[in-house]
Amino acid sequence: MRNGRKKSLLDPIKQNLVERLSNTDVRIRRKMLRVLVVLVGLFLFYCFFSGSYGFIRIAKLHLQKSQLEERNHQLLVNLVDAELTRNRLHTDMKYIEHIARSRHYFSRPGEVIYRFKQ
Repeated sequence: MRNGRKKSLLDPIKQNLVERLSNTDVRIRRKMLRVLVVLVGLFLFYCFFSGSYGFIRIAKLHLQKSQLEERNHQLLVNLVDAELTRNRLHTDMKYIEHIARSRHYFSRPGEVIYRFKQ
């Protein structure tokens, strides 16, 4: 007992950390610094490569976005083609005749249709 005070179990914890580190050996301080650098590096690695904001997730989202844009472009081309076909079917009688003859093998009276196997 110093100065009439009892020693507490928490006295070593209450000491200033900088003071304790300055009293320790240089090797121990270097080891602690290495451990701290490794822990910070692992934390940054985890943050950059996992979770919803990681590089891997972002790369997957960019790939998915480009695939969706390509699919959207294909659907738009199909829509324009269908619109043109619809308009031709409403207005162009020669196109209707062509479809009837080529797909459904229709013929005019007195015509004979021959099909050849290839």
